Amino acid sequence: MNGRYGLGCALLLALALPACDGLSADLVTTNGSELPDAGGTAGNAGSAGSVTESWQIQLTGTPDMSFDVDRYELDLFALDEATVTSLHDAGRKLNCYVSVGTAEPWRSDFDELPEDAIGQPLANYPDERWLDVRAEGVRSVMNQRLMLAAATGCDAVELANLSAHRADSGFPLSYMQELEYATWLIEQAHGRGMAAGVSASDDLLPALAPLADWGLTDECLASDSCLAFQPFSDLGKPVFMIEYGSENDAPALCAEAAQLGFSLVIKRRALDAFRVGCPASSP
Repeated sequence: MNGRYGLGCALLLALALPACDGLSADLVTTNGSELPDAGGTAGNAGSAGSVTESWQIQLTGTPDMSFDVDRYELDLFALDEATVTSLHDAGRKLNCYVSVGTAEPWRSDFDELPEDAIGQPLANYPDERWLDVRAEGVRSVMNQRLMLAAATGCDAVELANLSAHRADSGFPLSYMQELEYATWLIEQAHGRGMAAGVSASDDLLPALAPLADWGLTDECLASDSCLAFQPFSDLGKPVFMIEYGSENDAPALCAEAAQLGFSLVIKRRALDAFRVGCPASSP
């Protein structure tokens, strides 16, 4: 399901993106090794980056910082100064995950969310609840989170879970209300010198692609929904792609990702340090 990848626990992500332009028997696995990039560069601090950037995503366990990748994405609330400094000293960019559409009870600012803006639990993540994105109190908390992201040293933020209007959220949210909220968030991130990526419901993507810097899709191959992210590719913007499997799945998945022009990483559903990246293209 696009726009949702997480666990009912304190999230910890590490995100950075591989090129899937070719196939090889040598794949990136769990030991932190990485094939050469296909000419991608990390870009400036606030830039969206190249579709050939290598990446890793980790949601559980102590983050494995040994992968030779261009970008890491970490959960905003799990960051410390040493981690940020280490990444930047190594020339890597830092994307910070922020759930802007759900209430997560383990967050330090959970009690600042207005009670009447906390709705129904998510179908697959019952510890989380949808937020009424129209509420000023919700926007105040999200504004504080974006300020924290900028102060922490995040080069970009992923604005996750922008899909309450398509869910049984408990609120009469419309497409236009969610779109206005997403647009506001992107503007706030850009105003603080950060790039903004989105994981959102498919119907929002055509309108958000011109505004956001990249998209992130979870299992779009498995759900046959990858074409929804084509508006990003049409604008030359990266689509960061997660599919679940093992090394054995890489030849087929990498070939499909290459056809789409998306940057794929293969993970286990535990979203731990395990990763399989696609090999760089041949000269």
